[in-house]
Amino acid sequence: MSTRDNILARLRETLRQPDLPFPSLESPPLTQADRMTVTSAPGGLWAQAERFAQELAAVKGTCELLETVTETRLAIVSRLQTWVEEEQAARKTVDAERAEDWNVLCWPPAQLHLDGLTHVLKETGFKLIEPTDLHDPEQRERIRPVRAGITTVEAAFASTGSFVVGAGGANARAASLTPFRHLVVIPFSRLFATAEDWLAEMRYAGGLDAYIRRSRNISIVTGPSKSADLEGNLTMGVHGPKVVHAVLFDDVQE
Repeated sequence: MSTRDNILARLRETLRQPDLPFPSLESPPLTQADRMTVTSAPGGLWAQAERFAQELAAVKGTCELLETVTETRLAIVSRLQTWVEEEQAARKTVDAERAEDWNVLCWPPAQLHLDGLTHVLKETGFKLIEPTDLHDPEQRERIRPVRAGITTVEAAFASTGSFVVGAGGANARAASLTPFRHLVVIPFSRLFATAEDWLAEMRYAGGLDAYIRRSRNISIVTGPSKSADLEGNLTMGVHGPKVVHAVLFDDVQE
């Protein structure tokens, strides 16, 4: 018997012991009634949006809650302009402004649920870049200096301040991963109290399998990228954006 088989045999034997403090090997699967959610976020959509903002702030992200599409468009432009100014102020050169400062890595604007956003961004000097094939060295080089990315989400979870970003089709994960700053647009219609609520709705509608199959990559993001060494020294932006700013807006007003 190999070492691996020996280890597995010992584990199976241990699991058969009747006095273990956790379910035995022959335990029946949990029913829907038995399942528990790990977190909760009571209240209506605005209460959940406020909870999302609190949770995101706790992990060093920032957030805005807005009522209309018009406010949201203006907030996005204002945030991008602020970021450009911060980039230029941080440079110790005579001419701090660079043409690429105004480039924004973006998913197709139609998916952001904000009519007119493309026009407003162009009017204010921003250039949207939508990569189509990151296997192409020229396209990779084109997005390399871009400092800000805009995406929407598949779902956002109020109880943890997390959101789901899937890469598939024209939705390149580079927009949420490679820029220094990530601006994520979250309509209330994609805000859920918990991850379990989203999964339950997706299963009920029969869309979970299809979503997983059409997505090359699925990430659950909770705030900016962080990493720590053995001494607990935290470093931001190591494996992804150093800045994550969420804009939530009410698209389900009654």
